[in-house]
Amino acid sequence: MTSRKTIKVAIALVVIGSAAAYLLYKAVQSSWAYYYPVDQLVETALAPGGESADRLVFTNRTIRLAGRVKPGSITPSDSAAGLDFELAGQRNSIRVTYHGPIPANFAADKELVVEGKLNSQGLFDAGKILTRCESKYKARKTE
Repeated sequence: MTSRKTIKVAIALVVIGSAAAYLLYKAVQSSWAYYYPVDQLVETALAPGGESADRLVFTNRTIRLAGRVKPGSITPSDSAAGLDFELAGQRNSIRVTYHGPIPANFAADKELVVEGKLNSQGLFDAGKILTRCESKYKARKTE
C-alpha cells in the first residue's frame, strides 16, 4: 500500500512540475523574440523565388526588426489608432503596419525597433514600437 501511495505522489509531482515548467516557458517566450536588421529579413525571407525554408522561418513568428523610418513613408492607418510606414535598412526596406498608441518620439528618419510578425503578403504587422530617447544618450554640455 505504501509503494502505491508513493507512486501516486511521484506521478502527481511530475505532472505538477511539467505544468509549471510549461507555464514558465510560455510566460517568458515573448521576451525571446529574435532581433533582425531590415536587410537580413528582406534578403532571406522576401527574396524572389517563391516559398523557401527561410521565408517559412520568419512568417507568423514574433520577431524584432530594427531599422530607420523612411522619410515620406508615414501614412495614417485605416483604423483610428495606428499608422503605416516603411522601415529601411542600408539596402532594403519593408512596409510596416502598426495599430496602437504612437510613441511621442516617433518621427521620420529615426532609428527604432518594431516587434511583430511578417505576414504571408510580405508586410510586417507590428504590435509594439520601441524607440529610444536621444536625450538620454547625448553628452551633456558643460560650461
